Amino acid sequence: MFNTTKLERVTLRLVTHKHAACLFNILNHPHVSEFNDYETPLSKTQIKQLIQDDISAYYEGEVIRVAIEHNISGKLIGTCGLYNLTPCKSSAFIGFELHPDFWDKGVMFEVVTGFLETLVKHIPLKHLSAEVSAHNARSHNLLMKLGFSLRENSIWHKSL
Repeated sequence: MFNTTKLERVTLRLVTHKHAACLFNILNHPHVSEFNDYETPLSKTQIKQLIQDDISAYYEGEVIRVAIEHNISGKLIGTCGLYNLTPCKSSAFIGFELHPDFWDKGVMFEVVTGFLETLVKHIPLKHLSAEVSAHNARSHNLLMKLGFSLRENSIWHKSL
């Protein structure tokens, strides 16, 4: 369903267990964990289980989580994913995290744009939602730039 996608600065590929060590560092980074919806610190075992859950849910058609790998270093710098895909796959929630070294550089805009362009070729997505912390100004700005609108509480929506 998802093919590896090379973008200008990063490559998107399905997340695997080889990403565990870098994902551990990203998700436990204080600037990243401040805005996520899980309690930190996450253990290495929890990271492995999170990845395994994403892999299993991918094969069940419920989740597509991709690793964001820097094209020069090859290192994992974040993830992006669709969650709660409906049975007909017309709607989903999008989520993402990025190492702070890459914030404010347009990387996540490139990622989300490329990710969605790849997905709409294979999945009839019509609606996307994102739940973002009220204090996460960077994500709010990104979602506005991507054409999302704030509808209720902390839920953003976009029709494709």
